[in-house]
Amino acid sequence: MELNKYYNLFIINKLKKDIDKELNHENDKIINEVINVYFKTYHLTLEKETDKYDVYENKTNVFRDREKYKHIENRCIARVWNCGMGGQCSRSNNKDGFCKLHHDKGGIKWWLGTIDKKRPQTPINHNGKIHKWKN
Repeated sequence: MELNKYYNLFIINKLKKDIDKELNHENDKIINEVINVYFKTYHLTLEKETDKYDVYENKTNVFRDREKYKHIENRCIARVWNCGMGGQCSRSNNKDGFCKLHHDKGGIKWWLGTIDKKRPQTPINHNGKIHKWKN
C-alpha cells in the first residue's frame, strides 16, 4: 500500500532534515544538492505486513504484530490464528501454561497447538473448516 502524497512528502522531507542534521552540513550546498537529487529519483514505498501477505481483517479478526509478546514471561502458550499469520496468545498464563480462555477451549488439545511445538500444517477448527497459514 502506498501512502498518499501528503504523508509521502512529509516523510521524505523529514528524512532530508535528519540526513542534513546527522552529517552536520546543513549549509553545504553540494551535500544538499546530492540529497535532493537522491530523493527525486528514490521512490519511497511503505507497506504493512498485512498488505505483504494479503491478510484479510474484519471487526472480529484484526492482525496484531506478535513479536512484541515473545520476550514477555508468563504468557499463554496457545498459538493464535491472527488472520493466518499465527503467533502467541498475549494473555497471562495461569492454568497449565494456558490462559483461562484457551484452557477452557481445550488446553493441550487446542486446535492451533502451542508455541513450543511445530505449527500444524493445515489446522481444522471446531466447525471443521480447514485453515491455511499466510506465512
